[in-house]
Amino acid sequence: MTSPSTENSPPLLIQEKESFSMADYQIEIITYLGLLTADVYYFKVKFQPIADLDGEKGETSSQLGLLRVGSLNSSLDRELQLRKILQNYSLIAPLIANIQVDSAIINSVPTKEKSQEVDEKQNEDIASEQIVSEDSEFVNITSTKDDDSGENPSTETDYLEEEYYPETAVENETKPEKLLLLTRFPQENLTLEAWLKAEHSQEEALTLVIQVCQLFSYIAKQNWYLINLLPQFIEIDKPLKIFDLTCAYSIEDSLTSGIIGDYCAPELAASRSINESMSSYTIAALLYQTTHQKLPQSDQIISLEIAPIPRLYQLLKIALSSLPEERFPLAQFLSLLIETRQSLRSRKVQWNIASYSTVGLSTERLQNEDNYGVRQQHLSNSETLILGVVADGMGGMSQGEVASQIAVKTILQDSLPPEFRTGEQRNEWLLNLFQKANVSIADAVRNGGTTLSVALAINDSLMIAHVGDSRIYLIRQGKMKQLSEDHSLVAMLVANGEITEEESLTHPDRNVLLKSIGSKKHLSEGYVQNLSRTTSNLSMTLENEDILLLCSDGVWDLVPTQELAEIFSQFESLQMAVDQTIKRVINQGATDNATLLAMQCFMISSN
Repeated sequence: MTSPSTENSPPLLIQEKESFSMADYQIEIITYLGLLTADVYYFKVKFQPIADLDGEKGETSSQLGLLRVGSLNSSLDRELQLRKILQNYSLIAPLIANIQVDSAIINSVPTKEKSQEVDEKQNEDIASEQIVSEDSEFVNITSTKDDDSGENPSTETDYLEEEYYPETAVENETKPEKLLLLTRFPQENLTLEAWLKAEHSQEEALTLVIQVCQLFSYIAKQNWYLINLLPQFIEIDKPLKIFDLTCAYSIEDSLTSGIIGDYCAPELAASRSINESMSSYTIAALLYQTTHQKLPQSDQIISLEIAPIPRLYQLLKIALSSLPEERFPLAQFLSLLIETRQSLRSRKVQWNIASYSTVGLSTERLQNEDNYGVRQQHLSNSETLILGVVADGMGGMSQGEVASQIAVKTILQDSLPPEFRTGEQRNEWLLNLFQKANVSIADAVRNGGTTLSVALAINDSLMIAHVGDSRIYLIRQGKMKQLSEDHSLVAMLVANGEITEEESLTHPDRNVLLKSIGSKKHLSEGYVQNLSRTTSNLSMTLENEDILLLCSDGVWDLVPTQELAEIFSQFESLQMAVDQTIKRVINQGATDNATLLAMQCFMISSN
């Protein structure tokens, strides 16, 4: 909006301790911050709604603000154009007010009390902008009437200090209109400038740079590019907020003069057209600063020393290249930054594995119908996979043994799909494995089947798939939790309240299964249990020294849950704990085959 003015109205005086109205707000200048971009003056101000001045709120409604002043064709005009395109984008601090005035005096240096008093008559004659520069020298912006002596007046004003002398403009001179933009003032302890003064981990640095790169990428999609940063006007909050867009240029803009800045690409020193590689350089300069505690020097880019940190080294080397065409496009740069952070966040896992399987002591079971196995695989430098499986076969003659062998072989030997990143994709893969095992067993074994319990961990993310009454336990800090369900008749009776847990241990039908693999041609939806049945999520995060136990009913039927937990708490050696458990099973009579697979994870931070 344009402020109302008349031909004889004095110019707006903008200097410290001066007050004036701006739209619906009363402004009081606190501090001149500087000419922080080539054509924009920055001020810290207090502002409050004019409507509150005479009310009860009074001073309590005032806030700190950032006031910026520039000509109609200054960087502020570009910012207004970009804000119109971005509308209410959440990472941009909104404008509180913006106005256009016919003329303004911008006094950048506090002046003496007496020199600030301007004669009314002189004020009426002023129709041009006067500026007192930061070194207190008076600068002419527009031409003035010649002095009567005919001498050049600038020779005497070049060295005047701390005195302000208004000039009279040429008659009929066009008035220098100004743009004024007001936002709230960033919380100084939350600014990027303050954040950069402290040391941060690589992950913290990447998280910050990713947010800034997201902002740059979004703006680039509108064919605009940010080519420098003012850290004091970026607030590190949730979400990040940028208060100043004067460093943004349209792809259609061409520079008429060079630009030099802390985060500017070196080619900007020579005037040239704006392109995306300049934004990529700015992001890389910030990344360098966050990881090296100093800014890269544009005149030393070719010989710039970069710390030998894998991935970060390559990103900085390419994005800070003196050849713009070698730099990453912003979208690719953002993707690589996210991948790099993920590699730091991923905790590498080492696994300790122990197992024992016995035919038991029953004269009716001369063959071990249990089968088990473990598969470990490196998916990448930062991702490891472990797959543990236990199957308890059933059926006459050797049918149960064959069924459990087929099930374990199917699980351990199947290849991973190309899309294996999300929990849903991994769960789908497990379901497909169970379907394959089911079909293979149904075709190969008559009147036979098997339980099947699978634990899949990729780094510290655990998933399960389960059918039958074998069990999957988690031991964490000495406490034990059953992750699988028992698909048995007695489990259903307990769930329905028809019998108690204690009664189920001696129930005559305690070995009757309701679900198994190979007993039907097709597994219906929901037939295979996943973690969401016991934890409400498809996956859970493992913690350091967690222990996973996969066991057939020959183990848990004779060694109660609490006793299992105590055994694994007593022994430092995982294998000794497994051996002690099976010894306990045999001492209890071992009326069934018994198999126990234990897997303990140890987390190693990638940082």
